[in-house]
Amino acid sequence: MRAPSPGLFHRLNIALRLSPAAASFPPSSKAAPLQLVLQLFAWSVTTIGRLVLHFHILLISLYALRHVWNRVLEYVTLQLVGHWEPAFPQNRTYFIVALITVPIWSAGMAGALAVLAGVRYLWRRLGRGRTRLYDPLADFESEGGSPRRLRPPPARRSIPWLFFLWCGFVGMAAFGVYMRRTYELPIDHRFKADVELANRELRREGYGTGEKIFLAAMFYNNAGVLPYWITEVTKLINYLGPDNVFVSIVESNSGDETATLLEAFDGTLASMGVSRSVLTRDTSIPRPQSMETKTPRIEFLAAVRNLVMKPLATHTEYTRVVFSNDVFIEAESIVELIQTKEGDYDMACGLDLAYWGLYDQWVIRDRLGGLASTVWPYFQERLGYEAVMADEPAPVFSCWNGIVSFKSDPFLPPSKRHGQLSTSPLSRPLLPTHPSAATTPANMTPAETPALIFRASTETECFSSESFLLPYDYRRRFGLEKIYANPRVINSYTWEFYVWFKYVCRHWMVKWWIENVESGGQMFRAKMILGNPSNLYTSDGFECHPWR
Repeated sequence: MRAPSPGLFHRLNIALRLSPAAASFPPSSKAAPLQLVLQLFAWSVTTIGRLVLHFHILLISLYALRHVWNRVLEYVTLQLVGHWEPAFPQNRTYFIVALITVPIWSAGMAGALAVLAGVRYLWRRLGRGRTRLYDPLADFESEGGSPRRLRPPPARRSIPWLFFLWCGFVGMAAFGVYMRRTYELPIDHRFKADVELANRELRREGYGTGEKIFLAAMFYNNAGVLPYWITEVTKLINYLGPDNVFVSIVESNSGDETATLLEAFDGTLASMGVSRSVLTRDTSIPRPQSMETKTPRIEFLAAVRNLVMKPLATHTEYTRVVFSNDVFIEAESIVELIQTKEGDYDMACGLDLAYWGLYDQWVIRDRLGGLASTVWPYFQERLGYEAVMADEPAPVFSCWNGIVSFKSDPFLPPSKRHGQLSTSPLSRPLLPTHPSAATTPANMTPAETPALIFRASTETECFSSESFLLPYDYRRRFGLEKIYANPRVINSYTWEFYVWFKYVCRHWMVKWWIENVESGGQMFRAKMILGNPSNLYTSDGFECHPWR
C-alpha cells in the first residue's frame, strides 16, 4: 500500500538519528569541538525547521496582521492631519485602528486558509502527491525494536488545528460585519426612518409637527460642502413639508462655484414650490480687506446675517429659525436639533467638532457662563457634564457651534409676534455698556422690545462674535434663558473630521471606550482661552476671552 511521504523535516529527523554526528540532542559536552559544533548546528536547524513547519501559518498571519495594521493606521493618520492630540488620544486611535484592522485581517486569513485547503484537497484528489512504497521502520518501532504507535501523516494531523483557526478567523470577520451594520446608535438616528419615508412618499404638509420653519444660511467659497448640504437640506424640506419652510440664503464674494451651485438649488426649490430668497453674488455689503478676528470682520458678518434674516420681517408666520453655517450635517440631525427637549427651548445648538475637538470656543459657555473645553464631555459644570455623559441636551449660557435653532419672535416687530415673549418687565436691567441700555426703559417688557438684529460688540463690552451676542441678547433683552447644546447634533466644517466624530466616535464600541476607559481623561478640565490667560475676566455673568 502506498503511503504519503513523511515530508522533508520528518526525513531529516530520521537521517540525523542514524548519523553519528547527531547521536545526542542536545549534544554531549564530551564530544570533540568540531563534532560538537556540527551537532549543535544540526540540532538547531532541525529545531528551527520543526518550529517553522508547525507555526508557519501563525507566523504568516502575524505578518499579515502587522501589514494591515500599518496600512490602516497610515490611512487614519492622513485623514486627521493637523489634529490636536488631547482631543484625539493615541490610545483611542489605536483602539479604533484595531477595530478596523482585525476584521479585515481575519477575513483575508479565512479566505487564504480556505483556498489552501481547497488546493490541498484537489492535489490529493488528482493524485499529484508524492508517494512511497515503504513505511519507515521509525514509524512502527522504536529504536530498540519495540512496537510503536502509528502516527497519522503530518498533513492530516494539522487539519483539526487549521479548521479551528479558520473558524476563529471567520468569527472575527463576522463580528466585524456586525459592528459595521450596528454602527449607528438608536439615539443618533431617531428621525432617520421618518426622513427616508418623507423622501419616498412626498407630501406638501410633510411629516413633522407642522411648525413653520425659517431656514437661513450664508455661504462664501463653500463649493466643497454645498453638494452635501444641499442634498441633506432638500431631504429636510421634504420632511418638514414644502408648505412649512422658507429658505433664505445669501452668498457673496465667492471665487469658486458656490454661487452656481446655489443658483441650481434655487431652481430645485422653485420646482418643489418652496418659498425662498436665494441671493447670490451679492456685493451690497463691503467685505473688509482683512478678515482677521477684529471688529470689522464681526461687523461684516453681522450685516450679512441680518441680510439673511431680512425676509422674516415680511414672512412673519414662521415661528422658528434654523440658521446653518457651512457645515456637513445630516437631515435627521437637523430634525433632532429642532426637536431638542421636544421643542421646549428658546435656543438650541449643535456641536461643531474639528481638529481640536469642540470648535467654536469663542461662542460657547457652560450654564454658569464659564469657558468650555474642546475635549469631551466639554463642561466642568455639573448639570452640563452629566447631560453630555447621558447624551442629553446640556443647558448652556450661550452657543452657536455650526447650526442653531431659535424662536423667531425677538427678530419680528412687536406687532407681528406670536406670543413667545414675556409681558412682564425683566428684573435685571441691561448693563450701561450695552448699546441698547440708553433706549430701553426700565418698565419695557420683552414683548415690547424692538426687533433684535445681529451686531458687533462695542468698545466697552467684552469683545465677542455676532454668534455669541445673539444668545447673550436673548437672555439680557428678552429673558429667553432656555438655551441648550445638543450633543446628538454633530456637524463639522471638514468631511474627514465629520466622519470621525459623527460615525467613528459615535460607534457603540468606540463610545463605550470613550465613556468607560478614557472617561474624559481629565483633559476636559483644561479650558481653551483665546488670548492671554492672565487677562481672563468675568463680564455680566460670563467669562470673557481676552482677545484684546
